[in-house]
Amino acid sequence: MSNPPAEATEESIYKKISDVRNEISSLKEKRYASIEEIRKLRQKKSEKIERLKAVRLQLKTVFEEYTSRINELKELKQKKEQLFEVIKEMRKEFEELRNLMKKTQGLNPDILEKRIRSLEWRIQTSSLTLEEEKKLIQRIADMERRLNEAKKILKVKEKGNEERAEFLAKRIELATIRQKISSLISEISEKRKTLKSLRDERDKLTKELDELSSQIEAKSKEIDELGKQIEAKSKELDELIKARKAMEQGVTTSRANIAEIMEKRKKVAEEKLKKGERLSFDEIYALYGDHRGNNEDGDNIH
Repeated sequence: MSNPPAEATEESIYKKISDVRNEISSLKEKRYASIEEIRKLRQKKSEKIERLKAVRLQLKTVFEEYTSRINELKELKQKKEQLFEVIKEMRKEFEELRNLMKKTQGLNPDILEKRIRSLEWRIQTSSLTLEEEKKLIQRIADMERRLNEAKKILKVKEKGNEERAEFLAKRIELATIRQKISSLISEISEKRKTLKSLRDERDKLTKELDELSSQIEAKSKEIDELGKQIEAKSKELDELIKARKAMEQGVTTSRANIAEIMEKRKKVAEEKLKKGERLSFDEIYALYGDHRGNNEDGDNIH
């Protein structure tokens, strides 16, 4: 007779071992896929970090250039205001000179000197009454006053001509500064746009890196959890294999014991036959039966 419960238990252990091995294989595949995914995430994160470094360096360079242009613009504006004030004062002086020239229009120093010399000669060579001489002296004094004014105006005019050249140079310088200011304002505007674009990219990269770090952390926890499951299943498999070995060892021991008992009974039966003694059923079975390790025809041997 066979032992169905023992066979069923042995079959269930083999099935369980197969199932656990399949589960371990599946868990390892999932873990490998997660490791590969986390590798790709880390590679992507590394690329983002390198790009972020480049953006920050570029941002620093552009910001320094932007600050330099701002300072340069401030200096040019200050210089422009100073030049504007100088030109304004020079225009005021030219206006005063024009007004003075209008008041003294027709005064010629050479003509006045000739008139003065002529009047002086007349006084010296002519017979004049006291009243006439007095009038001529007054005329000479008036002309000398006008002559001094004319000479002063002449000097001012000469100075004005020199200042006009300087005035023209100042206006050219002012125009050049205004052109530079316009160019700087345009450049500053472009750099401001570049700074905004770089800051937006920096913030975007920082956000993406935070998201990647979260994904990597989640995947790392998933890998750890899968590792724990694999470890637990491996322990379970070890226990099942130990149980299977114990069961196989138990069956082998049982069959060896039965064979040993049958061999002893066979020897006893042979001794009885020699002596002509009566044999029991078990002894007859031990002597003539098929007992090659199988316990058929009965489970109990006495």
